[in-house]
Amino acid sequence: MNAPLAPLAPSQAMRRLADFLADSGDTLTAPEAAAQAIDQWIAAKRGQLLERVVAPDRGYRWKTLFLPEGTRLRMHCGGRSYDATVEGSDLIYEGRAVSPRQMTLSVAGKGYNAWRALWVLLPGAMRWRPASLLRREAEHQQAPTMSPFEAMNAAAQCMSQTLQTALALVDHATAQALPACERRTPQPRRRAGELLEDVCMQD
Repeated sequence: MNAPLAPLAPSQAMRRLADFLADSGDTLTAPEAAAQAIDQWIAAKRGQLLERVVAPDRGYRWKTLFLPEGTRLRMHCGGRSYDATVEGSDLIYEGRAVSPRQMTLSVAGKGYNAWRALWVLLPGAMRWRPASLLRREAEHQQAPTMSPFEAMNAAAQCMSQTLQTALALVDHATAQALPACERRTPQPRRRAGELLEDVCMQD
């Protein structure tokens, strides 16, 4: 019979967790991941589904991206992490309402694009995600869809333009294929003396 495995010491468990987070590219710190795992474990033992209750109409609008209340934004700079939280309809960083751009300026000065520099942890989510990726997903979901009539009209216009281009190419190819004898060649210019000789010979 196999002997039971000895439990890991807390420091060993945290090292394993930190290694896993680094290997998977997750931006959670080991203490944050451990705290979330403990909360989930306690909730599961109680037979509860752990969810954060947020008001769907409250949050911060970042251009095309809506961040519900409770969303966290994080920026890494100089080996440190800087966090902001959506409270009500404001993004709060160091006790004051800011925009994502103002947050990046406060952390690192100019030279950073907020969409590329910030990571987002949505309420109830387990993983941080790049803000730029969330923006692309939001824009894709918000992209207007064409009605069948609009789609048919767009297709007809495209076909018409293609046909006009094809006809222009045929005309050009036909003009290039004409035999050289059908092309009019200019008469050589003659000197006045030669023209006078012709007149005298006719007399």
